[in-house]
Amino acid sequence: MFKQLVFIITLIGVLGAFTFAQEQPETSKTDKKECSKESSCCSMEKKQTSTEAIENTETAWNKVCPVKGGEVDNDAPIFKYDGKVYGFCCPGCESKFEKNPEKYLNNLNEDGSEFIGS
Repeated sequence: MFKQLVFIITLIGVLGAFTFAQEQPETSKTDKKECSKESSCCSMEKKQTSTEAIENTETAWNKVCPVKGGEVDNDAPIFKYDGKVYGFCCPGCESKFEKNPEKYLNNLNEDGSEFIGS
């Protein structure tokens, strides 16, 4: 009986040690994520000549997304390109637009109200 009690107490101690010994997330990993976001933003700013990310304080010129054709979402990112503010239907579209804006601008009609691309 004593051996069983010692075994159970030892087992509980070992399991408890494993529970507390789990790897804790480091703060430097979080800092690296934030830094990588900042550095990607900084690199975007450096390579952008006529395209720039702007605050959502301006109203988008277009009514539909030039990338996917969905309705422009007020919470989605917007970009300024050649003097016009373009809105997108969802996050992620702005990065595609940034790579080749002229390709995606061909998807919009003249007033930005219809998606005419494929």
